[in-house]
Amino acid sequence: MGKKQFLAGIDVGTTKICTTCAQSENGTTEILGTGLAPSRGLKKGVVVNLSETIDSVKVSLEEAERHSQTSIESAFVSIGGAFIRGINSSGETEVRSKNGEITNEDIRRAVRVATSADLNDDYQIIHTLTRDFSVDGHAGVVNPLGMNGKHLSVALHLVLNASAVVQNIVNAINKAGVLVSGVVMQQLASAEAVLSADEKELGTVLVDIGGGTTDLAFYNQGSIWHSEVIPAGGDLITKDIAFGIKAPLKEAEQLKCTVGSVFPESVPIEELIEVSEVGSGQLRTTSRRQLCQIIQARCDEILKAVAEAIQQVGVQKELIMGVVITGGGSLLDGIVDRAEQILGMPVRVGYPINLVSHQHSAFHPAYSTSLGLLKYTQDVRGQVVVDPEPHRGGMKNWLMERIG
Repeated sequence: MGKKQFLAGIDVGTTKICTTCAQSENGTTEILGTGLAPSRGLKKGVVVNLSETIDSVKVSLEEAERHSQTSIESAFVSIGGAFIRGINSSGETEVRSKNGEITNEDIRRAVRVATSADLNDDYQIIHTLTRDFSVDGHAGVVNPLGMNGKHLSVALHLVLNASAVVQNIVNAINKAGVLVSGVVMQQLASAEAVLSADEKELGTVLVDIGGGTTDLAFYNQGSIWHSEVIPAGGDLITKDIAFGIKAPLKEAEQLKCTVGSVFPESVPIEELIEVSEVGSGQLRTTSRRQLCQIIQARCDEILKAVAEAIQQVGVQKELIMGVVITGGGSLLDGIVDRAEQILGMPVRVGYPINLVSHQHSAFHPAYSTSLGLLKYTQDVRGQVVVDPEPHRGGMKNWLMERIG
């Protein structure tokens, strides 16, 4: 019998805090409970009010603990926001053993070269991800340990975040009574939940539309090749609606989700909707088409920024499987069709297919990141190419991970 392992993940977003806990045994994960709470105290993934953030985390934790009948003592936590930076780097070294066999020390030396660039003191490395290795010019090597050769090269994807941003989120979780086992970039966690192995291998871009930001992760040949954050998300659409039709923010959000569409031309000109007047709360009517025109304009802005990022990375031909959109913004009516028009490639909505069944209550794009944290905890952190060692400018202990 395999040993049971308790797993927990906390997705710290701009609009919601989502906690999930699970039990893993013999490679099977059973979701025990989830907790969802409005997020207060954060803007674009950055803590702006610590006490409000702590309170929001506690509400989410208490709900997950109540559903699961467990106590969450430690968890992996998602990190996002506009301060995230993804950098590709490479390093090369000569193999030093007399028989030409590649050792852990050779791998560490190549990694040190690849991570030797001077970093801003305000930033820290939160992920050192292997894209691939090359041995004597032969690329595509997953793990070179024990192979023979004269020259070893490594291609890495480094993920950086502002140290203060990371520490403030860790502090909030700690003060809510939970030890942070590690931090994970949001789109990495989401990808673990929604992307298939074939999509990672054949080329896919994950587009996670959150409240404060839209997070991108490009996959090809089984590994992440590029990551990026667009500083605009669903909250910007909501604020534009509130401003455009003079409605309270909470009501603007509700209207966006219930009667909004990315295709205003599909809405009859004469169709009206009721909205409350800001301040007085008195009801009045306004054009539903006008609401949808506002939504389309802001969605187009976000999708065009995604298209520009794809063009700048220069991987259009490698994205054979197209685009997977997840996060709360992925459920806007018409977003898939509009994305296909603007991006010119196949698009699907990313549900957490790798962790829960279609019938499960957590089978929803809003849970993709928190559920992906559980899979990351199990799978990715176990795929260590070289043993952890202290690293300048990084977390206290960093792992070189294979995201595949």
